[in-house]
Amino acid sequence: MPTLPPYPLPARLYQRDVVQGMVPLTMVRVLRLYLQAQGVDPQEVLPKGLQLDDANKLGRFSAEAYCQLLIKAAERLQDPLLGLHLGQTIEPTHLGALGYVMLACENLGAALMRIQRYHRLLHDINPIAHQLGGDTLELQWGVAHGKPGALFDEAGLTGIVQFGRSLSGHKLPLHQVDFVNPAPADKRPYTAYFGCPVRFDQPMTRLVIPLSSLAAPLRQSDPTLLKLMEAQVDAAMAQLPQAGDLAEMTQRVIAHLAPHGMPELEQVANELRLSPRVFYRRLAEQGLSFRDLREAALQQVGELHLRDPRLTLAEVGALLGYSEQSAFSRAFKRWTGMSPHQWRQRALTP
Repeated sequence: MPTLPPYPLPARLYQRDVVQGMVPLTMVRVLRLYLQAQGVDPQEVLPKGLQLDDANKLGRFSAEAYCQLLIKAAERLQDPLLGLHLGQTIEPTHLGALGYVMLACENLGAALMRIQRYHRLLHDINPIAHQLGGDTLELQWGVAHGKPGALFDEAGLTGIVQFGRSLSGHKLPLHQVDFVNPAPADKRPYTAYFGCPVRFDQPMTRLVIPLSSLAAPLRQSDPTLLKLMEAQVDAAMAQLPQAGDLAEMTQRVIAHLAPHGMPELEQVANELRLSPRVFYRRLAEQGLSFRDLREAALQQVGELHLRDPRLTLAEVGALLGYSEQSAFSRAFKRWTGMSPHQWRQRALTP
């Protein structure tokens, strides 16, 4: 087991998967603002040399690295409720053009549907889906590409609720909130904020909203602005990798399976709901090699884990599916030209 930091958080906050994908750099800016508001120098938490100026407003940031920043920030602040607290500070304007699209929608339901439609601009870990059931609307996302962790999920779902309250100008009544992550020792801060039953250890993260709440007009509804800003958002979406990109999906599954042993083609094909033959043929049609994709995914995950000083080299190797540290070390040196120890020293040296 990794050595715990000086001020360990509850174990539930460390129970997560390494995830692939990206988040907008603006989410790191929001974290920086929150740290400053709490009297903490952001340089104690954020990567050195990270450019967060407005010139990089459309920049993207590793979702895995962001999840690790949330843990680091919660440790520094000694705040196991960081997700709940941080989510309440997220405003639509933090999201750039997408935020202005939401502000200009005719009602809250239309704004929330934009979150589902353009969720890949917010993160592309697990897709957000919606479901109508009787008198409610559900926004939900599962764990097909791994669990980013309680801090990420709680900040994201709280942020959506905060959007709704900010856009409509009134408290958004909710029917139910579900999280996939383990339950905290005390649920009262969650029920106090959401104002409804909150469940943990569920199959998916879920927000259930009464339809009656979604028809209320928004304070800044503007059809002309909506059309203009949505064109900008569509252009930004077009620049993202296709959601169905086979190489990206393959690498995500490999990263998810690796802690349980070295992923093989048959296992990955099964996760992608393809037969091994069809999966192999589709890779070949695109000029892709399963071995190359596996090594690229494992290298990325390995480098992310090596940045965590709490993990031993043997533990990092095990999380990549290597039963022996020596095998991991040989593979890592083949990928980078350095041993894991050398790479970690270089990466962690100020």
